[in-house]
Amino acid sequence: MESFVAISGPKFDLWLVRTVGLLLSIIGLVLLSAAYNRRISLEIFLLAVGSALSMAAIDIYYAGIDRIWNVYLLDALAEGSLVALWLAGWFKQEQER
Repeated sequence: MESFVAISGPKFDLWLVRTVGLLLSIIGLVLLSAAYNRRISLEIFLLAVGSALSMAAIDIYYAGIDRIWNVYLLDALAEGSLVALWLAGWFKQEQER
């Protein structure tokens, strides 16, 4: 937690940071499992793209109004990259069908 706060700025509700961290960890594990098993259903695709777009939108909006540090814009860039990769994977899978 100390290193996270040092990079991302002070936090007042650490329980919320932990909650979001756990939820994102579960989402990540589900997506890794689906990718590893090459079972990318529409639901998995929507979870991947929807969660990445949501996180990017939150990062951009709140960094834009100076509520969070601009370092979160790097996360938005990473989330955008994930969206691009999932889209490429989805369309590749659909072409193979």
